Amino acid sequence: MKIFLTGKPGIGKTTIVKEIVKNLKDKVVGFWTEEVRDIKTHQRVGFKIIDTEGNECVFANKNFESPFVVGSYKVDLKKFESIAIPILQKTLQLKDKVIIIDEIGKMELFSENFVELISKIVFQPEYKLVATLPIKNVHPVVEKIRNLNNIKIFEVTFENRNFLPNEILKLL
Repeated sequence: MKIFLTGKPGIGKTTIVKEIVKNLKDKVVGFWTEEVRDIKTHQRVGFKIIDTEGNECVFANKNFESPFVVGSYKVDLKKFESIAIPILQKTLQLKDKVIIIDEIGKMELFSENFVELISKIVFQPEYKLVATLPIKNVHPVVEKIRNLNNIKIFEVTFENRNFLPNEILKLL
């Protein structure tokens, strides 16, 4: 079963993913992303990636130097790939685990290695997956995913975000 979450930024997609990780514990492998906030102003200044083995790093920040830009955030592909690529490569060997990918978004899709690995995971029927997608088709692979027949896409809303983790856990 391949399950995708979509919805507006800040609606709770990552919170749902983290709840699924918490419930499934050692039955999951993958990563999620979180906002990085300034300690004093509490303003969002970037994003970090965290994998299920506890590795993490900031991969997008307003102060980075990079040709890869989304809004006011510059993306350091080497930092992103240092966490995402090894954990995704590991998932290819673990067909009994639920793969977590949060998120298949604009920043992450700058990485050709990431696109190649998620394509292997998404388009192969034997992998179980919970992943998040942006609302818009920001890349051809996102459009291809949305057009698959054998997937379930949940749009996260204020009304459903509290019960979606349990609904998804039942499907897995």
